[in-house]
Parts: sequence; structure tokens; C-alpha cells
Amino acid sequence: MKYLKIKRQNTILFLYWFLLAYIIAALIWWFIALNQQNTRMAENELQEVRPDDYFFREKQQKVLQDKKRKTAQYLGEGVIFLLLTLTGAFFVFRAVRRQFKQSLEQQNFMMAITHELKTPIAITRLNLETLQKHRLTPEQQQRLITNTLQEADRLNDLCNNLLLASQIEAGGYTFTKESIDLSDLVSSSAHQFITRYPQRKILVSVPPHMDYSGDRLLLQMAINNLLDNAIKYSAREKIVWITVQQDDHKIKLTVKDEGKGITDAEKPKVFDKFYRIGNQHTKGSRGTGLGLYVTKRILQQHKADITVTNNNPQGSIFEIIL
Repeated sequence: MKYLKIKRQNTILFLYWFLLAYIIAALIWWFIALNQQNTRMAENELQEVRPDDYFFREKQQKVLQDKKRKTAQYLGEGVIFLLLTLTGAFFVFRAVRRQFKQSLEQQNFMMAITHELKTPIAITRLNLETLQKHRLTPEQQQRLITNTLQEADRLNDLCNNLLLASQIEAGGYTFTKESIDLSDLVSSSAHQFITRYPQRKILVSVPPHMDYSGDRLLLQMAINNLLDNAIKYSAREKIVWITVQQDDHKIKLTVKDEGKGITDAEKPKVFDKFYRIGNQHTKGSRGTGLGLYVTKRILQQHKADITVTNNNPQGSIFEIIL
């Protein structure tokens, strides 16, 4: 299927370039034909002018000037038409290329979202069937229940990102502003991930009682997306940090990991919709390419900035300035 789609795209591009080359060749031929016709007409008019005519010089000069003027006219019209053709071809090519890119991104998104939806459902079903069919110790039951709740939280986060992304695109989300204890919000989000991933080491540094005015649900989603990203793209033995600092009436929230990092070329793209970093980084990771996009849009609603830099010796640092 993928091979046929690539073959179809290559066929369309071949036809596009062939038609463009044909139009340019026809334009050049048109100019040559008109110029040759202009030359023949000028030669015929010069033959009709008699050398013994008193106005021979003036008539000859007029014929040559008309020939030069028509040549300049044909050349000017040809150049303008060529520029219009190339400009139109450029915009058509860019639009088609963008359409192909979006089609590929949406195809990859559908494959990713299918996997993301089926995995927690399958794990939840398996856990429930295990609880139903087998006699388990209380510790085993608790472990299965905890795992099921983790998968339910993962599915809930995914659905929230999908719904919010669609609402933002349609302009249907109503931004609410309320007084928030940001310290409590960040600590609560971090505690959820510590509970969800007990094998991971997540270090939290948040001063108490930091007030902020914004949308509680959106900010919690943004923090969750950054924490989920840090865990997703770093090894199990690596540490994830989340810190909050206040300075000069600004709040700086930082999520730092020791993963594989992001190349400089990809840093501007990671906040694009459906974008995921190179295959060598994503083969063993889950994701849909919506988390950072939604996070960026949430922070834009709060008139906040987010940046990504390198962590030494490896990893990434996402920094939010509220």
C-alpha cells in the first residue's frame, strides 16, 4: 500500500514537471516563431522601399524601429508570461508538497493513535481477565489493579489531547481564568507520575504557595505532557527533574531529562502538529505527535513562552516562562 502511494506521488510529480517543461518550451517556441515572422515582415517591407525614393532613409529607419519595437514587445510579453507561469507553478508545487506531507503525517498519526488506543485497552482487558479467572494474592491483585489504573490514566491523557487539539483547531474551547496554587498543581502532577511509574526516579523541586491565574485543566495537561515526554524519551534508569522557580514576577517551570536529546534541526519542529523526532529516536517509544503541539497552544492561551535546549551531557530541557 505504501509502495503504491509513493509510486502514485512520483507519477503525479513527473506529470507536473513534464507539463511545466512543455509550457516553458511552448513559450520559447512562440517567441522564436513570432520573432522570425517579425523579421520576415521587416525584410519584405525593406524590399518594397525603393533606393531612389527621397524618403528612403526615413522609411528604412522606421521599418527597423518597428521591428525592434515588436521584438521588445514579444520579449516583454514572454518574460511576463514566463514569470507568471513560474510563480503559479511554485505555489502549486508548494501546495501539493504540503498536501503530501500532511497526508503522510496523518497516515502516521492514524497508525500511532491506533496503537496507542489498542495497547491500554488490551492490557486492561488482560488484567481484568486475570483477576476474574485466577485466585491471586492481595499483593498480586493490587499490582494488577495499579497497572490497570495506570493504563486508564494513559488512555485518559491521550483522549484529552485529542479532544483539546480538535477543539483548539475548531476554535471551540473556552479559556477560563481562575486563581491557582501552581505549587500544588505541579506537585500533584509529579506525584501522579511517581505513582504511575514507581520504577522511575522523578525529582521534584517546587516552592510552596506560588499563585498564578490561568486555566487549571489546561496547565495540568501541559505539565503532564512534558513529564510524559521526558519519561518516554529517556531510559528507565535515567532521572527526570521538574522544578519551579519565581523571579521578577515571572515563574519558570523546567522539565529536564537525560534522554537522547533533540537535534538543533528538529528543535523548531517539535511543537508542530503530528511531528515526531527521527525514527532512530522513536522506534521504541510511543506517542502521537500531539503532546508538544497541545502544550504549545495551551501556553499561547496563557501568553507564556516555552523553549527547548540541550541538557548536558545528554537529554533535553523544556522551560516554560509564565
